[in-house]
Amino acid sequence: MADEAVGIGRRADYSAVMLRSRSIALLTLTLLALAGCGGKSTIRLQLNWSPEPEFGGFYAAAQEGLFAKEGLDVAIVTGGPSVPVPQLAASGKVEFAVIAGPQLLTLRDQGGELIALYSVFQGNPMGLMVHESSPHKTLSELWASEATVSIENGLTDFRWLDKVYPGGKRKIVPYSSNLGAFAADPKLVSQCFFTSEPVALELQGIKTRVFMVGEAGFDPYNAIVVTTRAYYDAHTEECRKFVRAIAAGWRSYLDKPQAINEYMHTLNPSLTAAAMTRMSEVQKSLIETETTRKLGLGCMTEARWQTLTDQLIELGQLKSKPSPQSLFVWDPNAGTAR
Repeated sequence: MADEAVGIGRRADYSAVMLRSRSIALLTLTLLALAGCGGKSTIRLQLNWSPEPEFGGFYAAAQEGLFAKEGLDVAIVTGGPSVPVPQLAASGKVEFAVIAGPQLLTLRDQGGELIALYSVFQGNPMGLMVHESSPHKTLSELWASEATVSIENGLTDFRWLDKVYPGGKRKIVPYSSNLGAFAADPKLVSQCFFTSEPVALELQGIKTRVFMVGEAGFDPYNAIVVTTRAYYDAHTEECRKFVRAIAAGWRSYLDKPQAINEYMHTLNPSLTAAAMTRMSEVQKSLIETETTRKLGLGCMTEARWQTLTDQLIELGQLKSKPSPQSLFVWDPNAGTAR
C-alpha cells in the first residue's frame, strides 16, 4: 500500500499560480497532436492532476455520452505536478481547464482574463492532518503550538492562517507528497487535501484527523472549470452545452460512481478501486451542499467571489480589485452557465 500512498499524495498547486514549467514543451506537442487527431471540432478539458474522483463527473460526461448528446467532441487531458494548467488556459492552448479559485484571481491580476463556469468543490478541500492520537483539538491551537508542520511555503491557505492566528512557535518543514514520513512520525502535522491523503492513510490502517482551513474563514471555490473571456464570448452556446454536460455528468457520478471509478483506475493504476470508492464518498460533502440543491451543481455566487477577492487583497496578492460579476458566469435559475 506504500506505493499507493505515494501515488495519491496531492499536489501543492492550490496557491495562486503554479509556476513550474519544465513540461510545457512536451505538453504543447501532446495538445497539438490531440487537436490534429480530433479535428477542429475537438475541445480540450485540461485537468490539473491525474484521473481520480475529483474529476469523476467529467469522465462520466465523456463515458456516458453526455458531451456527445450536446453535440460536443471533448478530449480530457491529464495534468500533473509540472503542468502549468492556469497558464495553458489563460493562453488559450486549451479551451477549458480545471484550476483553483485563487489562481483565477492571480492570473487576472497579471492580465489573463479567465472566467469560471463551474465549481466542483463548494468548500475548501485544503487542511492540516494529524494522527488520531494527536493532542491538538482545534485549528487555532494547532497553529499556535510548537508542532512540526509539513507544508509548502507560501501557499495562500497557510498565509491566511498566519494572518488570523498570528504568533505561535510551530516549526515549518518542507512538504512532501510521499506520506511515509507522516506515517512514521505520530507527532508530525501535514497539509492535505481532505479527499486524498487521509484516505490513503486510512486504507493503510493509519487513522487521522483533519483541521480544515475553511474553518479559519478561507473557503474559496476549488476544482473550477475556466475558459478565457474571449473564448466564452465567441463560443457562448458551446460553453452552455459544455456546462450542461458536466453538470449531468456530476449528477450521474454522485449517484452511481462505481463504473467511472473502475474506468479511472485503468487510467491511474496507482489508485486502487478501494481508494477510488472511498475518495468518491468523502468528497460528496464538498460537492453537494444546501446551496447546490437550490442553485444547481457547480454553482457560484457573487458573494463568495467577493470574499475571496477581499481576502487576497488583504494578503497582498492582488494589485487590483475586479468586480465579482466579471469572474464567473452562472444562471442560478437554470443551474447552468448563461
